[in-house]
Amino acid sequence: MRRILCQALLIVVLGSAIGLVVNWFSPRRIPWLRPPKMKLAANDLISLEQATVLWKSGEAIFLDARPPTAYADGHIVGALSLPIESFDVFFPKVQPRLATDMMLVLYCDGEHCDDSHRLLLKLRALGYANTRVLVNGWTRWRSAKLPTVTGEQP
Repeated sequence: MRRILCQALLIVVLGSAIGLVVNWFSPRRIPWLRPPKMKLAANDLISLEQATVLWKSGEAIFLDARPPTAYADGHIVGALSLPIESFDVFFPKVQPRLATDMMLVLYCDGEHCDDSHRLLLKLRALGYANTRVLVNGWTRWRSAKLPTVTGEQP
């Protein structure tokens, strides 16, 4: 019985060690600790009503901070894909369509999604000051039955 317990413990320890090493070298590494939820100021946010007015008038560009697969499965009509996790790959493709004085509306999916918050900070650091976050944007946009489309970015 004692031998079986020692073998089981050895399997658990070795399995954990292998998992930690693989995670350490993985390009899609899982962080050890989740960063604290970002708090944005009220003037960093935009309401669904304000975002809808800007979308209808064409006065803003909408940026989808979700992964490319989520964007392809559905996004706001006219939105550009700029996933925060692949920012360095996607930004050069999107940048020619942006101007630093343009209104940019960023969104992701879920009440606790920080992707659009992180994208806001990144874009602001690059000089895009007129940037706002539509919290839980994708879910709220669909719930309001506003126009959506599927497919990859043209």
